[in-house]
Amino acid sequence: MNTKELILEKTLELMIEKQNSLVSIREISDATGIATGGIYHYFSNKKQIYDEITERYLINYLKFDMDKLRQIKGNAKEKIHDVMAEIFKQKQAGIKIETIEDEIDYRIILMILTPNGFSYENSVELCQGILKELEDIFTEIVEEGQKNSEIRQDLSTEDIVESLTLMYIGIQYIWEIYWIDDMIQAFEENFDLQWEKIKFRE
Repeated sequence: MNTKELILEKTLELMIEKQNSLVSIREISDATGIATGGIYHYFSNKKQIYDEITERYLINYLKFDMDKLRQIKGNAKEKIHDVMAEIFKQKQAGIKIETIEDEIDYRIILMILTPNGFSYENSVELCQGILKELEDIFTEIVEEGQKNSEIRQDLSTEDIVESLTLMYIGIQYIWEIYWIDDMIQAFEENFDLQWEKIKFRE
């Protein structure tokens, strides 16, 4: 691990220990064993450290592995199911943090970093863009499913995509806020009901 990554990970570790995102340069110096001047060699100020941590452990968490999602095959039901299951698998696993040996629930990191996310440059537009990517994938699947008489044609593609997106948002929300044990299990328990609403009707 290089020095810059060490500073970022140790700062995040301090945030987790303190249960908030307010960490001083002196605390970072003590945790890393790097003099304050050494820290300023890599970062011009504390905000830059916060921004890079936010990008790495919050913004990158919000993104989807689009290449992996687009490789999923099957009929419309299988694709919708497997795309969502893969997303929830990615989200629940979080992002690897080398300096923290003990397993940590990634929701703690999200809770700590979310306030920083609001001040991250173009955060709203970025989040909207990430969600648009998911909607684009759902749109492709739904349009193909309607064409192949697998998905209802009496509902608009937009309405079906919106319902799928809301299902994703809802499950992730209750996982993050209400600390349910397993996003994938919650999804599996609700998927068949969701599919019944949108599957093709003779």
